[in-house]
Formats: sequence, C-alpha cells, structure tokens
Amino acid sequence: MSPDPTDLLDVGIGDARARRERQRASIRHAAHRLAAFVGSSATDVDDASRAAETALRTAVSSGAGLERVSAELEVSVRALRAIVDGSVPLRSLHPDVRLRTP
Repeated sequence: MSPDPTDLLDVGIGDARARRERQRASIRHAAHRLAAFVGSSATDVDDASRAAETALRTAVSSGAGLERVSAELEVSVRALRAIVDGSVPLRSLHPDVRLRTP
C-alpha cells in the first residue's frame, strides 16, 4: 500500500516547523549568551566571550542565516560576520574598555 500523500505533506510541514523552532531556540540561546557576555566581569569575561561566540556561530549555522540572526539580535551583519568568522574576537567589543583584549 502506498503512503497517503497528505501524510507525507504533514511530515514535511512538521519537519519545517521543527527546523524553524530549532533556529529560534539557537537564536534565543545566542541572545542569552551575548547578554551574559555584555554583563560579564573580569573573572568570567573569557568564558562568557567564548560561550557567546560559539552560540553565535551555532545560530548562524542553524540555517537561520546571517541576516536573520543579525536582525533578531540587533547586531550589524558586518559585526556578526566578523565575530562568526573569527576575524574580530568578541572580547575586543566588550562595553567595558578595561575588559577588552589588550
């Protein structure tokens, strides 16, 4: 017996929804990690910056894309691209000048 085409459509729609939810979750996670980085202190800035960089890379690679992640996090595409590709360390952008990479 061949599968019902409407069942296959439901599976496809369910997969697309699950994919979008994973993307949203990865962007939310990146937003939390980025906020933790911004609020980090001298004792935890290294860990916070690494965690935020990883979360940003994960969000971009989730399929959400650079532009969407940029828009949702309110970070410029150019800055996000530089952080994700590693050409600009996130720590060098810390709002507390004393905590930026020397």
